[in-house]
Amino acid sequence: MSTMQFTTSAPRLAYTVTEPRNGQTPRRTFLLSHALGCDVTMWDALVAHLYADNRVVCYDQRGHGRSEAPAGPYTMAQLADDAARLIDELNLGAVTWIGLSMGGMIGQELVLRHPAKVQALVLANTTSFYPDEARVGWDQRIATIAQGGLASIVDGAMLRWFHDGFRAEQPEVVAYWKQRVLACDQAGYIACCQAIRDVDTTARLGSVAVPALVIAGELDLGTPPAMARAIAHHIPGAQLAILPHASHLSVLEQPQAFIQTLEQWLASH
Repeated sequence: MSTMQFTTSAPRLAYTVTEPRNGQTPRRTFLLSHALGCDVTMWDALVAHLYADNRVVCYDQRGHGRSEAPAGPYTMAQLADDAARLIDELNLGAVTWIGLSMGGMIGQELVLRHPAKVQALVLANTTSFYPDEARVGWDQRIATIAQGGLASIVDGAMLRWFHDGFRAEQPEVVAYWKQRVLACDQAGYIACCQAIRDVDTTARLGSVAVPALVIAGELDLGTPPAMARAIAHHIPGAQLAILPHASHLSVLEQPQAFIQTLEQWLASH
């Protein structure tokens, strides 16, 4: 796999570029955008699959991994502009975007703000809007972190990210992701929570003019299938797929089903 590099523009973003294994011109350029509290390693299995004949770019969002964490709060527009800046700096052209959770929210805002930079859109385990009670929940989470640090919310995050069976069968995976959350910049994490709380793209999704695949996890409590249905309903021609036995981090819980769903959709576009 490729080595970590950094943007020259600020805030500096850490990223990897994996060129096609076959040495040919890339069939597509994928840009992969992770969930809150995660980093580029969330995509390792997917990158290993996609780079056979594609260029695959992954990046750590601001406040995560090895990217910088400027003072918050952040907005989803800022996070989308970070992605646009990365696309420009690497001269990627129009990308096929794959974003999960926060990465899916960023993808929606990116295609709305910078439509020429997105060729196709994959939105997994995400939402276009939170109702008031969920927004209050985000405020409570922010207050809890401010008082008790990331350790105060990490166990609850693991319960939402992975279902009981997965946690029992793959405790080492859960332990790894727990450490990734704890390694985040606390202020950057809070600033991203503020951007997520205020996500609101639903009314604008009708203007999306690229092929879109919306993936949900059957067991996802954080962004349940109803939220995916709403996105798919508002994006013209979007396809909806609900993965069985998957909760929030579906690409980690059901990697083969995720890849198969993605490949079937790509083949039709």
